[in-house]
Formats: sequence, structure tokens, C-alpha cells
Amino acid sequence: MVKDLKLNNNNKKQQKTNNSKEINNLNKNETVDKHWKNSREFNDDEDEEDENEDNKNKKSNVNKRNNDEDEDDDDEEEYEKENESDNEDKSSKKRKISEFENEKQEDEESDKEDEEKEFELLSKASTINGKPVKVPKGARKYLKGEIVAPTGIKNPFMKTRLNKIGELKLESAKSAQKMEMLLQHDVGFIVAENDKEKTYKLTQNKIASKVDIQSSGKVFDLALEPNGPYKIQYSKNGRYLLLAGSKGHFSMIDWQRGKKFTERHLASPIRDAVFLQNESMFALAQKKYTYIYNQDGVEMHWLKDHYDPKFIDYLPYHFLLVTATNKGKIIYEDISIGQKVVESYYHGPLSAMCKNPQNAVMNLGFTTGVVQMWIPKSRNPIVKLHCHKSPITSMAVSLSGNHLVTSGLDGMIKIFDLRNTYEEMHAFRTKFTPNSISLSGTNVLAVAGDKETYIWKNPFDTSVKEPYLIHKNASFARNVQFCPFEDVLGIGTDNGFSSILVPGSGIANYDSMEADPFASKKMKREQDIKALLEKIPHDMITLDPNIIGTIQQDVKTDENKHKRQDKHRLDKNRQYDPKKLEEIKQRNKERKEKIESEILNPSSNKSALSRFERK
Repeated sequence: MVKDLKLNNNNKKQQKTNNSKEINNLNKNETVDKHWKNSREFNDDEDEEDENEDNKNKKSNVNKRNNDEDEDDDDEEEYEKENESDNEDKSSKKRKISEFENEKQEDEESDKEDEEKEFELLSKASTINGKPVKVPKGARKYLKGEIVAPTGIKNPFMKTRLNKIGELKLESAKSAQKMEMLLQHDVGFIVAENDKEKTYKLTQNKIASKVDIQSSGKVFDLALEPNGPYKIQYSKNGRYLLLAGSKGHFSMIDWQRGKKFTERHLASPIRDAVFLQNESMFALAQKKYTYIYNQDGVEMHWLKDHYDPKFIDYLPYHFLLVTATNKGKIIYEDISIGQKVVESYYHGPLSAMCKNPQNAVMNLGFTTGVVQMWIPKSRNPIVKLHCHKSPITSMAVSLSGNHLVTSGLDGMIKIFDLRNTYEEMHAFRTKFTPNSISLSGTNVLAVAGDKETYIWKNPFDTSVKEPYLIHKNASFARNVQFCPFEDVLGIGTDNGFSSILVPGSGIANYDSMEADPFASKKMKREQDIKALLEKIPHDMITLDPNIIGTIQQDVKTDENKHKRQDKHRLDKNRQYDPKKLEEIKQRNKERKEKIESEILNPSSNKSALSRFERK
């Protein structure tokens, strides 16, 4: 019996030691779990609750095995179980952290959108009738000049006029933005499927075979061998083509329909040709003088002042025909009134000329590699750029007026920034001497020289190292020009004319109020009358066209310049005695009072002729 009791006591001691070991192990596991849980960034509440339940169940099993614990422990277990049930109900109502994160992201995105809209509206603010005007961001590109606030203007008529102009500008910009939804046509370039495929390996036959029948008919050649080389010029709407050979042959055709309007052979050679306001008139720079013809080939005007012309160009918004002669003259002729407006002189041999379509500034290129910019109201060039070390062969300006592209006799093509710095942005070399360059409305550059014509998609991007297309001509290329609103490039060669397809070079959506290819005769007449009414004077041609319509403050007018000054200004170099000045003022005052008193209260009667009597 004694042995049995001892064995029972030993068993109880072993059970107690085992229970204490298990409790210590559980406490250690709890501490490890706590550290592990804190090390994670995000935990779901459900996983934590499952782990707590498992640990608490283990604790309850150990406490049941322990026979030495009191009844108070049982009560505590029941209390803990009740708390656990309450926590489970609360945890079921809780939401996951991921759901809160998604809601926060959505709120942040909505706040950002609201902020962007506010910034877009406040980005271009002005005042009309004393109220702030907010221009949407999408409409800013359609604003023609800034909206001028009439601050500091006392004249009420001028104030109302400026407010009305600002309202019209804002309405036109917003309406143009709304019309963007109707512009459904996009520019389509040729895109290679792999890096190994090169677009410049495509020939015109392959491109014509993959396009529609109407577009494939735009690829053709005209053989005019004995009369070349040819200068070419497309009309403003891209419908008509003017061909002028150096040996005196010229012709005007509707190249899309294949209809010829006129063709003549002149006795004198033709150096340059340009369309005037529309296809009804064009000008030819011949050997001695410049002549104007109508669409039937009848000579209308003989401009004797334009003697020995070399290059001619036309400014449509000012009705100015610009001629650069070999005698060092640049002449501006207003064709609406038939008078010579301005005549300036330049120095040096001229080799190229082009216009800036944005601000109507004429760019002259010389054999010294210098480019000069001219405006009518200045007798000297306003800007000079040294572009090349060799003579300049051709120039072109982008439609936005921000970039100037020049080509030199050394085969270099250079691009300059015309916005602020007038610095060189990019340059690359060609394998031949470029004879002519042209920029399209989508900034596609064509360079013609020898028997090849290279075409670059975006020459302003420095990462572009390969040409977009390469076309081989049958003869030497002398002149190139892109057709407006068409994916067509015209090339004037020694033997005639070539028309090729350049996908993506034409503007997809045209403005019918500006140039309509499908305009009727009545619409053309209305456009001519409207252009005459909206004619811009030649004095308003400036380097920065946005200056027009703004208000210059702190400028003295002619009245203020010659107005009598009320305050007497003392000479700082002379020294004045203040006592003497006071005596002089007092003396003058007494004299003035004496004269006034005699007039008001005369002491004696004097005749009107008393001043002529001898004393």
C-alpha cells in the first residue's frame, strides 16, 4: 500500500511538471506569434481570431487536466469565453483593410480629377467687364491672341470694344473645342511590324497596290523633257497645280481630275512661280519683270518696278506679293490696290527665300550661310542667323512658325528654334547636295537632291536616325512641295513632274472657312470678299503676332510729350539765394496788385489814346 501511494504521488508530480512545461511552451509560442504578427505590414482580422481561438482552446484543455486549480479559474474561463464570443461578433462586423484602401484610392483619384479641372480652368484667366474669365485647357490652343483686360483705360468706348473682342475670342475658342468631336479622321503613317522591317524600303508600286483605287491614281509622272527644270506650286486648297519651266513653258491643271486650264510657251525664261489669292491669278518671275496672269493664261499686269526678279512669294492675309531681285531689292506689292507699299535693300548674293506662315516674316538665305528676317516697316533685317558655313540652298518653316529648317551646299540639314532662343536644335547630313526642302502640315520633311528624295517623319526629334521613305527619281529633282490636305508630294524634275504618295503627310481635317477643296464659285466669291474685308495692313507684320491687340502701358502720347509743364524746374547747377527769391516774389506781387487796383479804381480819367501821347 505504501508503494502504491508513493507511485500515485510521483505520478501527480510528473503531471504537474508536464502541465507547467506545456503552459510555459504556450506562453513562449504566444510571444513568438506576437512578434511575427507585428513584423507583417498588413494582416486580416480573421486570421488573428483563428490563432487566438486555437491558443485559448489549448489553454482550456490544460486547465481541465490540472486538478489543483480552483473554481475561480473556471469562472474566469467562462468570462473569457463570453468576451471571445463578443469579439467574434464585432470582428464579423469589421471590414478588411484592403476595402478601406480601395475606398481611399478612389477618393484620392476623384480629388485629383477635381483639382486638375480647377487648374485647367484657372490656367488661363482674364477679366471681361470686371469679371474673371476662365478658359478651358482644351480651348487654349484655339485662342488667337490673349484676352486683354481694359485696365487703366478711361475711354468708355474703348473699354466696351475691348470687352466685346474678348467675349468673341472666348466664344470662338469654346465653339472650336466643341467641334473637335466631329473631327473623326486621323493621320495614318506606315508602321513596321518588326524591327527588321524598314519603311524606307517600300517603293511607290507597293504602296499604290495596298491603297484604294482613288489614292493609287495620285501616283503619276509627267514627261515635259525639253522645257525643264520645273518649279511647282500647289494652290491653297490643294486642288490645283502650277508648273513653270525654266525655258518659258507654264501650265495650270486640276491634277485630281486631270483637267488642264491653260498652257503657254513664253519667249523669256521663268525663274519662279506662285499662286495669288486663289487659282484665278498667279504670278511669274520672268527674266526682266514680274507678270500676273489669270487662269486662262491671259496677261493681266506687268510689274515694271519688279525688275530682274529672282524669287517671289505671296502673303494671303495681307494681299502682298513679295519679290526679291538680283539688284538687292525686296519689294512688297499690294495687289488689292495695285501699289508698291515698301521697297527695302539687302546686301549680298541671295540663294533662297521662304515665308513664315505664322507671322508673315520673310526669310532670306544668302551664299554666306546667313539667314535674315525681314518685315515691311523695317529698313534693316530684324534678325540675323549664321546657319551654315556653306551657301544656303533651301529653307522651310513649320506651319506653327516655331521651327526653321535650312539646307546647305555641304549636305547639312539644320533645324532652328524660332520661339525664343533662335538656337540650333538638331542637325544631320545627307548623302547628296539638297536642292529643295519642304515641310508638310504634320511636320514631315522632304529633301530632294540628285536623283533621290528622302522623307523624314519627325525631323525635330533627335532620336530619329532613319528616313521614313526614299523615292528614286528618273532625273534630277529641283523642287519639292507637299500638297495641302493630301498625302501627296510633288517633285519638279529636269524632265517634268512626279507625284508620289507619302502616308501621313496631309492634314486629315481641313477648315472650310480657311481653304475648302470642294468650294463652289459662289463660295469662292464670298471668300474673296471676306478676305478683303479682313485684310491685315502691312504695318502690323511683327516678329511676335500676339503683340497686336495688347495695351502698352506707361507710354507717353503726343499730347503729353508737348504739354506745358506746370511746375517750374530749377537748374541744379545754379545756386539761388532764398532771400532774393522772396524779395522778387514780393515785388512781383505788389506790382500785380497795383495794376489790378488801377484797373478797378482808376485815379484819373485817361483817354484811349493816352499811351500814344508824348510825355
